[in-house]
Parts: sequence; C-alpha cells; structure tokens
Amino acid sequence: MDALLSSHKTILVVDMLNGFCRAGNLASPRLDSITGKLREHLAREQAAGVDLVFLADTHAVDDPEFAMFPPHCIEGSGEEEIVPELADLAARGHVVRKRTFSGFYGTRLETLLERLAPDVVEVTGVCTDICVLHTVYDLRVRGYEVVVPHDLVETYDAPGHAADEINRFALAHIRDVLGATVT
Repeated sequence: MDALLSSHKTILVVDMLNGFCRAGNLASPRLDSITGKLREHLAREQAAGVDLVFLADTHAVDDPEFAMFPPHCIEGSGEEEIVPELADLAARGHVVRKRTFSGFYGTRLETLLERLAPDVVEVTGVCTDICVLHTVYDLRVRGYEVVVPHDLVETYDAPGHAADEINRFALAHIRDVLGATVT
C-alpha cells in the first residue's frame, strides 16, 4: 500500500454532474451526498500535484442509451455540467465528455492517460455499479493499477436492493474480479 501512496497518481472523477446530483430525470440526493467529502479530497490532491480527470456523461437528444435509461445529461441542458462545488477543480484539470458507461468508449481518455502516465489511477464518483465499474474494468484491462475509495463513490437505490447493498456488490466485484484496490 505504501507504494500506491508514493506513486504518480491520476484521479478520475466519474459523472459528478448536475443531471445525476441536482436536477433532471436521474438526479438523486444520494449521489450528491459525496460532493462535499469529494471536494475536500480533490482539492487536497490537486494542490499536491495530482492530475484530475473529470468524466462527464453528455448525450445527444436521440441517444440510443435512452432505450435503457430516461433521457439525461443532454448536451446544452446544463445537466451535463459538473456540479458547481467541483467546477473550479475541473477547470484546472481535464474534462472528458463520454456517451456511455465507460470513460474510454469513443473518448480521448486513453490518449490523455498515456500522456499523463500515472502509476495509479484512483476512481471516484457515480454510479458505482455502472459507470465507475465499467471504467475500472477498462482501466484494468489496459494494465493500470486502480484504487477505488469506498467512501468517494455512490449509487442509486434499485427495486429490491438498497444502494448500500449495490455498492457492496460493485466494490466486491471491483476488488475480487477486477483486482483493483478498494480502500
């Protein structure tokens, strides 16, 4: 673990957006509940020289993903914007727009990470069982060492399953199947 702490790190901040945290079809106070703690963590890390990369779900009006989920984070709606508490940190970091679960699919994330060359990628944000999980998978298959702080990710309640239960399952999968470190 000490090697992880002293390595060159990049932090991915997944979908901390108005459309998930504040307003719109998928907005949830539960997702917004990590914003304050995440802000403190990111500000401290950025001040120490850690690169921050904000992934931002951004969709066209007719996005095929809307066959699975209600319309959300439509470009130009304001929902696709990073929550105000994190906007200044994002302005000093990198913002990567994405159209689906993984931060890699159809984006410039791979090229950006190659340029930043982190030894460790920390993944934070929402939703643990969807976008966080799929992005961690894509990081691991590309050979990145990944750390996911359990208290800096969050997800929704689902029919028959409480969010805490879903988070536990997703974090166990991230740890036990994908081989990432969950702290």
